[in-house]
Amino acid sequence: MMFIASSLVLAAILNLPTYVYSATVSATVAQTFLGVGGSGAWWPHDLFNFPESVRQNLSELLFSESGLAISSYRYNLGGGGVGVSNPVRAPETPYVSPGVYNFSADPEGTFFLQQASDFGVPGITMFVNSAPAPLTSNGFSCNGQFVNANGPAYATYLVDVAQHWREAGINISFVSAMNEPDNSFGPLPCGQEGMLVEANQRATLITSLWNELESRGLTSEIGILADESSSTSLATSEYSEWLPEVVDMVAHIVHHAYDFPTDAEYEAFINSANAVSGGKTTWMSEICCSLGSPDGSGKGYSGGFDPTIDNALIFVIGGEAHYDFWTLVSLGSDANEFTLVVSNSTTYSVIAMNPNTTESTISLTFPQDVCASTAFRTSATEDFSTVTPATGSGLTWSLPLSETSLTTYIFKREAC
Repeated sequence: MMFIASSLVLAAILNLPTYVYSATVSATVAQTFLGVGGSGAWWPHDLFNFPESVRQNLSELLFSESGLAISSYRYNLGGGGVGVSNPVRAPETPYVSPGVYNFSADPEGTFFLQQASDFGVPGITMFVNSAPAPLTSNGFSCNGQFVNANGPAYATYLVDVAQHWREAGINISFVSAMNEPDNSFGPLPCGQEGMLVEANQRATLITSLWNELESRGLTSEIGILADESSSTSLATSEYSEWLPEVVDMVAHIVHHAYDFPTDAEYEAFINSANAVSGGKTTWMSEICCSLGSPDGSGKGYSGGFDPTIDNALIFVIGGEAHYDFWTLVSLGSDANEFTLVVSNSTTYSVIAMNPNTTESTISLTFPQDVCASTAFRTSATEDFSTVTPATGSGLTWSLPLSETSLTTYIFKREAC
């Protein structure tokens, strides 16, 4: 008996063109994902003050199987915020003095840490922007530097805190002792916590942390992440100064991407990191998905967020095992489940979904005169295809939406 795909039969009856593509599934694994998630800095400071029902709703949206069900959560262990002018970015620290802790500190951050654990998030990282002020070079939580002589004391503090939460049932499985160590985030008063760790100091810090974990038999339970450099270009230039000495102590090489590399630059970074580390797994733990060109160029911090299929392909460019978004929660917007508008200084980008099987049109009014420039659509038969821009003039525009499609309309923030 022969079976014919119903879609082909329907296409033949309706005299529609058919799209048949051949593909081969390789037996070799191309990429393994260990986690996709985000950071708990610094939105818990505000969200903790909402009613319990709101906090629980947010936790379900982030952590539950009926929500995003993220598989990674980065808990920000505060440094106390000494010298930081923005209280939102100055989480409390449990550190009181060597071996003395107040684990009721930072109830905002620890609440959502507990929620992530309760919902079963499998990968929890504890990351730090600054050591407690008494352990830094200047006695502040920013504008200072890691002190080599304080490495053992800092490592003891980190492992004490991680072990406390593990004994409380929260499985912290990774510790990152420095975050963007190329920046102290000065001058005082600072906008956030930060601690400079020079490239030639990083092996010392990692060795101190490894020795403390080893002394407690925890090296197989808690992995060390390093070094969370601000950019791929900076990371590449500094790896040779510290990584070969401690490569066997590092579980994964973790980086940020504030240089917004093109696809080619991103691949070059991965190849360089693999060469220096002997193939150690790399993770991207901060910044993702800005608007830009298909080749990855033209992106920037203020370029707007692009949560489309096109930008999600960044996941496969470098083949990295782990991706974390910088922040999981932002200020509210008037977006709904079908439409999102993002903007920067020069453009508006309207991302609209039509889940229905019939065409529709959105009538959109802008707060200023704009000019339609281009549009892209993904549907059952299109893959980010260029389509006709929106029609209209001045403030008012019409945006046609094909059936079962996702369309991005781009507008210049100026009159035509």
